[in-house]
Amino acid sequence: MNAGEPTHRFVTVRTLAAVRDLELAARIVVDGVMLGRHSSRRAGAGLEFSQYRSYQPGDDPRRIDWRLLARSDRYFVREAETETSITVRLLLDATGSMGHQEDGHTKLDYARYLVAALALLAQRQGDAFGLYLISRGGVESLPPARGQRHLHRLLHRLEDLEPVGDWPPWFALERSLLPDTPRGITILVGDLHEREDEIRIALRRLSGARHDVVCLRILGRQELEFGYRGPVTLEDLETGRRVDLDATMVGAIARERLATQLAAQRRDLEERGAALVTTCLDQPFEVPLREYLARRDRFG
Repeated sequence: MNAGEPTHRFVTVRTLAAVRDLELAARIVVDGVMLGRHSSRRAGAGLEFSQYRSYQPGDDPRRIDWRLLARSDRYFVREAETETSITVRLLLDATGSMGHQEDGHTKLDYARYLVAALALLAQRQGDAFGLYLISRGGVESLPPARGQRHLHRLLHRLEDLEPVGDWPPWFALERSLLPDTPRGITILVGDLHEREDEIRIALRRLSGARHDVVCLRILGRQELEFGYRGPVTLEDLETGRRVDLDATMVGAIARERLATQLAAQRRDLEERGAALVTTCLDQPFEVPLREYLARRDRFG
């Protein structure tokens, strides 16, 4: 870090551990990432007026034309010349493997803050955003909408979330996860831990559904580097299966297998125009959020 560089750009999960309010935590993350970033030309009250459209639930009430309401007895909002809002779908892996913990923080803790920050970014940009929680029971969804009240509903749902079960097969996800809008971004936040190739199957289907797909993969530092030593017992948090092994002897093999898996997943996604960003529990949120912003900028 350079001398004088703002430290709040490098917010980590440890930084936010004492922040009880999830919305405040999201603002800390987003404000740090957005520091120095130039705002793009976006729809809103400050841009050139172009036309009216009917008010929809989730629209900012400040954009309602009250004079037109008085004349027509109907609610209309003013659209700017460049209306570029999209739909952002936030898929959160809430399966058992997300309970992996290092230094007192789990993957799900990291993912919770990251999804909250992504939702806040979408809300600030005027996008519709929705939440899809994936666990043993299938999908629990909060359909896309706009506005502050919708953001509060999403954050409230994230508050008491617990990791459970394993990733469901595609037939249990398809109806909920396939997008019904032609313009948008689908973001999967999780560790991509799979028993066979169930997650890759889901990502292939999603990347073929006209949405831009971004996978933000979260790993533990110990998990990524396999920094264990001596006799250890490793437990699969989704199945409960335990394996006793000598970590010193198998460390090189484990690291090689993980590297091969990561490379294969990246190739698989990139061939379909999707992106894979890997971050660790001890790393700041800036890298995955900047990847999202880069993808978002493609829409204007």
